Amino acid sequence: MTTRRRSRPSNPSTAPAPQPLLDLGHLHAARVLPKLCAALRLIQVGCGGIGGFLATSTARLARECQSLYEEVTVQFFDGDTVEERNIRRQNFCLAEVGQNKAETLAYRLNMAWGLTIEAYPRHFKSGDARPSPNTLTVLLGCVDNGQARRALHTSLSENGQQDDSQCWWIDGGNLTAHGQAVIGNLSRVDKLDKSFPLRTICQSLPSPALLHPELLSTQTDDLPRPKQSCAELAAIDPQSLTINAIIASHMADYLLRLLITKDLRRFATYIDMNTGSARSLPTTPEQVAQALGQSEG
Repeated sequence: MTTRRRSRPSNPSTAPAPQPLLDLGHLHAARVLPKLCAALRLIQVGCGGIGGFLATSTARLARECQSLYEEVTVQFFDGDTVEERNIRRQNFCLAEVGQNKAETLAYRLNMAWGLTIEAYPRHFKSGDARPSPNTLTVLLGCVDNGQARRALHTSLSENGQQDDSQCWWIDGGNLTAHGQAVIGNLSRVDKLDKSFPLRTICQSLPSPALLHPELLSTQTDDLPRPKQSCAELAAIDPQSLTINAIIASHMADYLLRLLITKDLRRFATYIDMNTGSARSLPTTPEQVAQALGQSEG
């Protein structure tokens, strides 16, 4: 009787893992160049979780821009007051409890650096960013609800009707261990056909709300929830102690590269604190189309 020898199957645990495709899109990314304007206006909407940490960078970069623009205006908007439970996650101290968040940060930074930041102790409305002649406006969205983001999105549309001004929106948001920073200046997809006048230059990008329509819907933080002690919050959500500052840092880098170093080559960054990774989308026509779920052209 003849015995046939059976070939042994390869052991999948010892087989080399497939190598991921290397994404070289960043090598071909275009620089984002806003329209040249005589004046600059920075409007930070939200001064709580992310905004409390971003405010320092907003003020610092505004000081740097004073040599680049004839006039630099900085405005903070927030209708909330500092509560004791905010101190755990936000950039405030016990002495500031009971004070309005926008006014507190503006006072602190104006006193430290001799600035003239304007504080508005109320929630932002789209009319607060009316177009100004020959002015570049940058909206810094640090909010956690759909209503506020709808006002930011509408502001892009209102500013887009002016030929001698321009408005950009940098939006930051996060959950417990994940977050994103996204930039754009157009509220309508049909206006993107002239975004890349040259392969190396990008002059317009879709609004954060076009990339992520869910930003305009009601979020969890819009809904009423029972108050919890600091100990309860620490046990439930320990990683949130750092995520706000990290998102604020990415937003600040977007602002730096957009206004000062002129080398911004990405339009969205996604942060995962569980793995310690950050992934950005390069400013190429192909990547913008893909992010919008469209084919180029």
